[in-house]
Amino acid sequence: MKWHEKLYSRMLIDNHITDCDSSYMTGFSSEVYVDMIKRSGVESSMVYSCDHNGNCYYPTKVGHTHRGIGDRDIFGDTVSLLRKNNISPIAYYTILYHNDSAKRLPQARMRDINGLERNGRYRFTCPNSPDAKEFFKSQIQEVLSYDVDGIFIDMTFWPMVCQCENCRKMYGKDIPQIIDWSDPVWVTFQRFREDSIAAFAMELTNFCKKVKPGISVTHQFSPVLHGWFLGQSSGIAAASDYASGDFYGGKLQQRLGAKVFAAYSKHQPYEFMTSRCVSLSDHTSTKSDEELYIHALTTLANAGAFFFIDAINPDGTLDRRFYDRLGNVVGKLEPYKSFIEKHHPHLDAEVGLYFSMSSCVDDSLNGVELSSFSDKRTNMDFRHNVILDEVLGTAEILTKMHVPYEIITDSTEDISKFKTIIVNNAKFMTPKECERLRSFCSEGGTLIATGKTSLCDRFGNSSGNFALADLFGVNYSGKDTGKISYTQTADEFILSNINAPLVTSCGAEVLARINMPDFPCDDPDNYASIHSNPPGIDATDFAAITEHIYGNGKAVYIAGSFLCLRQHSQQTFAAKILQKYLPKFVVSSENLPGSVEITRLKSDDGQTVLAGVVNYQEELPNLPLYNVKISFDTGFVPSSVKRASDGKVCKYSVCGGNTVIEIDRLDDGDFFEFNR
Repeated sequence: MKWHEKLYSRMLIDNHITDCDSSYMTGFSSEVYVDMIKRSGVESSMVYSCDHNGNCYYPTKVGHTHRGIGDRDIFGDTVSLLRKNNISPIAYYTILYHNDSAKRLPQARMRDINGLERNGRYRFTCPNSPDAKEFFKSQIQEVLSYDVDGIFIDMTFWPMVCQCENCRKMYGKDIPQIIDWSDPVWVTFQRFREDSIAAFAMELTNFCKKVKPGISVTHQFSPVLHGWFLGQSSGIAAASDYASGDFYGGKLQQRLGAKVFAAYSKHQPYEFMTSRCVSLSDHTSTKSDEELYIHALTTLANAGAFFFIDAINPDGTLDRRFYDRLGNVVGKLEPYKSFIEKHHPHLDAEVGLYFSMSSCVDDSLNGVELSSFSDKRTNMDFRHNVILDEVLGTAEILTKMHVPYEIITDSTEDISKFKTIIVNNAKFMTPKECERLRSFCSEGGTLIATGKTSLCDRFGNSSGNFALADLFGVNYSGKDTGKISYTQTADEFILSNINAPLVTSCGAEVLARINMPDFPCDDPDNYASIHSNPPGIDATDFAAITEHIYGNGKAVYIAGSFLCLRQHSQQTFAAKILQKYLPKFVVSSENLPGSVEITRLKSDDGQTVLAGVVNYQEELPNLPLYNVKISFDTGFVPSSVKRASDGKVCKYSVCGGNTVIEIDRLDDGDFFEFNR
């Protein structure tokens, strides 16, 4: 078993210190560095070989060595000392965000339509430049001459819509100058951005494995949740041995992100990075011990490896107080980490939540000229788009309902194990994806699809109707509601505030209809209410929610986007709809609020079922829960139930074939092992 398949506690110390001041990094000590890692209690440490400035921390022959280290090889010394202390050393290397290469290779610089080549302190090198590729390979070859177990390649994404000569030559035709997600010309160019950087990532991965056979390689994958602009696709995951990245969007983003990483990761576990500070732009504001702990516990409950990030001081020193604190946090996590290490589990839910990276676009930009478009955010900044917002909203509802789920992606070949699949507004789908969903329903599965799912193929081509119209039992009229509409049932009006497709039934049973305001919502003179746009007097003839029998299964279609509105009315309504179609792992519960996430995992023995129970409240530390009672449908009557917190067998009862456990007090969480 390779290092990344067995080590669940990891760490990185960020080191992006310039050498503008010759005193910077002069205080660095490999001995102190390794002592801090030992104090933290983690099993693996990622070490900087080169930073975003392009400063190398070893004597490079093809780049720039940081002035502050003089003739020292602090990367090599640290790697050797980690190895002597039985801590797995991983190399950190950055590409594209690499100031030195951009300065020395002007022909390799990224350049947008306005001639911009940088964003503030960051300079960019284009992955489509042959010179850049050779430069990065030369430095990577130097890095891999050291005794490292793996390499993490950072910043494998687009920080701009590059239009340099290298991109123009590779694309081979005129680059469109207007953003338009309804135009196949623009969508095709976007796919070029995705495919070219994925090919670059794979080229670097193959090079690494040729230079050092057996080494693990992974690329920064946090852009998976940040939409079209950064230009990532499942191709980045394909170029990685495991999924890895850092997020800064709070607990809902982490809960979803962990499952997204699990779905895309070629090998388990993936690693989920959590910074010591609130963000990487904040050097001193340390999170509470409770927050660091609950981040890591959530990752373990989702079968991932937890990973902490600290940042070095300009002089090269570290704060021992934090590492002593972190050691206490990691020590508290030990029983749960050991439990997960023992089972090496994977997520094993019966509900699949479809995540379409290619559909995470922003239709509100349609018609915007690239010359007037600017997005200076990085992978650390949260980007909203209606598809991601709807997936997040659905994920939150499932969590509050205590329904475990897994993520399904465009590269998930086998979906037969799922009983219900939810697809949120996945506008761009390949014929292969569509056929998988048809087969899934035909063989007895339940599909819940929303919005414009399957309207276009990957390159934006469309017949004008959904590719899955036969499965949904509805036809798209080619028209949308406008930005305000309502889903009208016999007794409710549920607001959607994003364009919804107007569809008519062609065999599906209509469960609710679309209602639209009497006047256009942006009309300044004609309106029903001056503050709002209430429902019209009558519902339209267009369907809002339908149910269609298909083969041995069924398809539920929801036109409106109320799932993305994280408000009580919409979430309560959505839960009422979903509960009819969702299998239950948690059959019933008492004193178990929506703040508690339940995950279902399966041990690598293929038999043992595990349950993760994590209480992650908005305010930390968590208030304890008392007299919690949970009835699980594990599919069998267990011979014993053990808990991770103390390794002891716990009392349980069987009622109606379900396993009932009682927890006198639940603080942050616990894991349970159901043995056959």
